[in-house]
Amino acid sequence: KGLDVFIALSQKLDSKKYQIVLVGTDDVIDKILPKNIISIHRTHDPLELAQIYTSADVFANPSREENFPTVNIEALACGTPIVTFDIGGSAEIVSQGTGFVVTCDDIEGMKDAIIYLCSHKQHFTKSCLNRAKVYDMNNRFQEYSKLYLEKCGESNAS
Repeated sequence: KGLDVFIALSQKLDSKKYQIVLVGTDDVIDKILPKNIISIHRTHDPLELAQIYTSADVFANPSREENFPTVNIEALACGTPIVTFDIGGSAEIVSQGTGFVVTCDDIEGMKDAIIYLCSHKQHFTKSCLNRAKVYDMNNRFQEYSKLYLEKCGESNAS
């Protein structure tokens, strides 16, 4: 999802200042990546993934099709701001102070947002952590349970 955007960004970002790291790759993807992109193969270790998110200055998600990308929420939960395209659930997750939403396929806009966030990450960390709390599993479960019970009650009353 958006691999071509990362390749384009690798050509536009100053490689002396910025490093693109792709997580979740495989041997097939490795063969088509330019040498200035670091590839980390798929991990199933939540601690390792949290360390990667936390060490990043920004999480870029140039996916063009998403329902509700949990990777964005995972980045927020690690205090890492997001840059994403204005599609599906990606745009809904980003709120003021947690990153930027750019027009789909606006590589220049994504590049500019990455540069800005990399130099201002410390101003976004607290907002990112607070935003991630909105998606707390227990809170969502209680909301869904309440909604379900309300709907069942409406059905029984008919």
